[in-house]
Amino acid sequence: VIHESDTVPGRVNKWSGKFAKKIAVSYPEAIKFFDAEKSAWTGNPVREEIVIPSGEGAHEFLGLDEKVPTILILGGSQGAQFINDAVMSALPELLKTYQVVHQVGSKNEETVKKEMAVVLSGMDLEGISRKRYKIFGTLNNLATKMSAGVADLIITRAGSTLFEIAQWGIPSIIVPISKSNGNHQRTNAYTFSRATEAVVIEEENMDPSIILSEINRILNNQETRDRISQKTKAFAKEDASGKIAKEILEIASKHEK
Repeated sequence: VIHESDTVPGRVNKWSGKFAKKIAVSYPEAIKFFDAEKSAWTGNPVREEIVIPSGEGAHEFLGLDEKVPTILILGGSQGAQFINDAVMSALPELLKTYQVVHQVGSKNEETVKKEMAVVLSGMDLEGISRKRYKIFGTLNNLATKMSAGVADLIITRAGSTLFEIAQWGIPSIIVPISKSNGNHQRTNAYTFSRATEAVVIEEENMDPSIILSEINRILNNQETRDRISQKTKAFAKEDASGKIAKEILEIASKHEK
């Protein structure tokens, strides 16, 4: 049994799919690369610990103001340097209206903190701005649940995080890696966007004014926010891990016989 989490499979899955008993895919578009009779659109497994966001006590946990809209920026365990740099450029304007929880990658944490100190040092509201910007190297399960519980919008790459966002039903801005295997991040991003109205910003267009414009467009219109949230939630497929596990057990039981 194999599982393909992207719209375009890598070489290993393309090869192993030829003799796999069952093939699970996160995106229906990926089925065309495999034997359709052996393939099923299951969605992508999501960590059980973070499926349900936790809003209760989250503002206190993160040190945030309940009255200020929150943007969650996810760069994965390694961080996303391109996103980090773009956010830093937009930070002075961003923090006038919003507060930010920024997961930068453990290796980037100290560097981003130093950059943040320089960027915000000349701001009149430096004290308020510092309180509105929370930097994390990584987010454990509890911090992820809390961050998702307060987030009004998420900025992310186009990997498996998209399926977590779908479970949460939170509007998003996706910045796909410009060069990835089979261009799968761009394909993931636009597939997700067509279904959910998520915004896709290519790396070369990550200008502070564009970022701010798209954030304002979504968060300043309640009707837009609600529509995107509903479509995002509808993209989620429940119990993907359970469906995959069931197939594994059935195949295993046949071998036992």
